[in-house]
Amino acid sequence: MPPSLAKLWPRQSQSFDTLKPQWENPTGALAILTIIGGDVVQHAIAQLAGSGPFHFTPVAFSFGWVAYSFSVLLSAVGEGRLMPLADCASIVVNAKSGYNRTNNSWPLGRLLRDHPSPNARGLTISIYSVSKSKPAGVPDKDWVYYSGVGIIIAQIIISVLPAVLNQNWLVFLITTCGIFLALVGGSLPQWRAEKWAARKVEKEKREVTCVTRGNGSSSVIVIVSDGVGIRLEDLATARVERTQYTIFMTFTLATLWIVHLFIVQALDTDAWYLLAVGGLGMVQNLIAAGAPRSPAALGFHLEGRRDVHNNKVFSALQEAEALERGVALSLVPVFFPGGLKAEETEWLEAKRAEYAQLDAANRAQKSQSK
Repeated sequence: MPPSLAKLWPRQSQSFDTLKPQWENPTGALAILTIIGGDVVQHAIAQLAGSGPFHFTPVAFSFGWVAYSFSVLLSAVGEGRLMPLADCASIVVNAKSGYNRTNNSWPLGRLLRDHPSPNARGLTISIYSVSKSKPAGVPDKDWVYYSGVGIIIAQIIISVLPAVLNQNWLVFLITTCGIFLALVGGSLPQWRAEKWAARKVEKEKREVTCVTRGNGSSSVIVIVSDGVGIRLEDLATARVERTQYTIFMTFTLATLWIVHLFIVQALDTDAWYLLAVGGLGMVQNLIAAGAPRSPAALGFHLEGRRDVHNNKVFSALQEAEALERGVALSLVPVFFPGGLKAEETEWLEAKRAEYAQLDAANRAQKSQSK
């Protein structure tokens, strides 16, 4: 009679026996997974903060919240910042003064990242007007927002199953407590205040602002504010709106997440249900953090899009200047840091002289009317 496999490979058989309980009830993996993906959670909150009523932010409970709670506590105690800096390198240029600054604003960076550019060659300049009917900084709800709400409901339904089937309410307790802590963490008022830290454009004042990745980019967004909206130059600085309340709340939430982790460790059965809950939350966090969104869903209500495209960058700037004063003059130093050709310089100087005459005539007219 041939020997059994267990006698031929006793060590391998013992190893498989050790793995079997882990696959049947992976409680050991849950604690490890809770410290993965903290940066994804932060980006997901940054995308959805301020979208709902009463600071409601539908970012689902996932395995990354424990790691995130300590990283945000460190940031709150130190720099005082909750929002991440922009993940799309860009600059903001004032079309009137020509002054440019590096953009650090998360929503402004995502506006440029998600802006469709139909032409990879040459330069496309998209000119928008700020809506007068919708306030800036109040995002429209889109599928990303509603997917967060749907996933949270699905998590609660999944967590009820072991209670119904096996009378095990611990999974439901862990899930609902995790969802509650996640919603509280995403609803801190500083999220919204910091995300939209900018002064409003004064009434009867016109501001033209250009947003681009800089020299070598194939697209520029020009936003025209006629006495409405917020100052994008302020927004680009990403000012910190630090409060003592945020420090207290982040410390409290970090402590509660540790308690939550201890409860997860106490789970000895039905771990696959909790794994499904956390995995579903991770998927939602990834979608919320990375999915492209419309300007309105980001909080920028723009209308009246006018596109200018030319395979030659300078020609595109000339066409944009015909539509909106100051666009070409402010962007020439950005796209041509090494200087212009003779005929291009001549056009530029002629435009400056033309605008100088117009400004002088307007000042004279205003002084006469007084």
